[in-house]
Amino acid sequence: MMNYNRIYKDKMAGKGMKQRGNLEEMDKRGQVTIFIIVGLVIVAGILVYTLWLRPTYFSEKGGAIGFEGCVGDVVEQSIRDIGSTAGFVDPEFSYKYNGEEIGYLCYTNDYHVTCTIQKPFLKQHFQEQLKRKVGQQINLCYENSIDELRAQGYDVSAGSIDFNISIVPSSVRVEIEAPTTVGGRRVTRFGVDVNSPIYEILMVSTSILQFEVEYGDADTSSMMFLYPNLIIDKLKRSDGTTIYMIEDKLTKTKFQFASRSIAWPPGFVGQ
Repeated sequence: MMNYNRIYKDKMAGKGMKQRGNLEEMDKRGQVTIFIIVGLVIVAGILVYTLWLRPTYFSEKGGAIGFEGCVGDVVEQSIRDIGSTAGFVDPEFSYKYNGEEIGYLCYTNDYHVTCTIQKPFLKQHFQEQLKRKVGQQINLCYENSIDELRAQGYDVSAGSIDFNISIVPSSVRVEIEAPTTVGGRRVTRFGVDVNSPIYEILMVSTSILQFEVEYGDADTSSMMFLYPNLIIDKLKRSDGTTIYMIEDKLTKTKFQFASRSIAWPPGFVGQ
């Protein structure tokens, strides 16, 4: 006699394998569908960026107007200029040394007393002064680029400039609003990143100032051990002023400032 139970089991097993195969096929089709959808989303995103966002924002040198390189040069030079005067464009309260007016960032007029911070937010102070320093020159960079485009025969419509500067780790970022039309192409925003160690230098300077407030002095030798990429030095003057000089070894970017803290009276033996 035929084993009907075995035949039935084999038949059901065959159906189960077929169902599993169908499910696997459906899973594969579902995965392919998902990949297609994701691909379409990516392509759509690229098209939106290229056709809509891209014409209104340029972050690389050149862009459509070509004044970003000029802006970068201006910012680099201005960092060097105001870095030698404690971040001041025109320091009003300073110590004159080697023909330079070095601004006081911490000061007391009394003897045997620690100094008071003159600029509590050093990075913000430097940003504000840097923006003041470069403002006119950035406008000149823009105007010269517009004149060059017009001389080349382009129909150019220029707007007024507004910009902001932010100091971030390893960089100084300049964001510029300048609505401009070149031919049929309109641009409104530009971004320039200038490689610079000034952020790190300002953070070290802030630490030195904290020591000046607390103890009246800072151990520059220990700090150089902690920051081997920097040259950190100080110069004591007879009136109780200390000039601190911080310089990046690679870029030669320098920041120097004056402090008068726990000064001794003239002729005092313990001085």
